[in-house]
Amino acid sequence: MSDYTIIRRADAPDYTGDAPGAFLGYGRTLELEQIALNVRVLAPGMAHVPPGTDESWGHRHEIQEEVYFVVYGEVTAKLGEDVVTLGPLDAVRIAPSTVRAARNEASEEAAFLMCSVKIEDAMADSQPQENFWELPAD
Repeated sequence: MSDYTIIRRADAPDYTGDAPGAFLGYGRTLELEQIALNVRVLAPGMAHVPPGTDESWGHRHEIQEEVYFVVYGEVTAKLGEDVVTLGPLDAVRIAPSTVRAARNEASEEAAFLMCSVKIEDAMADSQPQENFWELPAD
């Protein structure tokens, strides 16, 4: 007997609430035991930050190494002091101590997958960094 689980897009919970875009959680629904797996969909000009958080916000982790993998569109990431643009099927490995932030600076929607080791309290491992990404004046 094979042991596998399928989750359809419609069954992936969206953790963004009323915020634009989507933060789709696949790991818990699939009952993954070893890895965390989420997908973030960003509209043009949108930053990957928790709902209600300032767009200049970044974060780092104590123990979680992450991989950001762009599914479609372009995602601009600030990794420490470096800013890089990733396109479809590009990936970046981010060490736990590296402060990071991601946004869609392109004119089309973008989506990227976030993969890391699964830990019990992911929010406790995440440490915010205010004013990490200086935004242009309006």
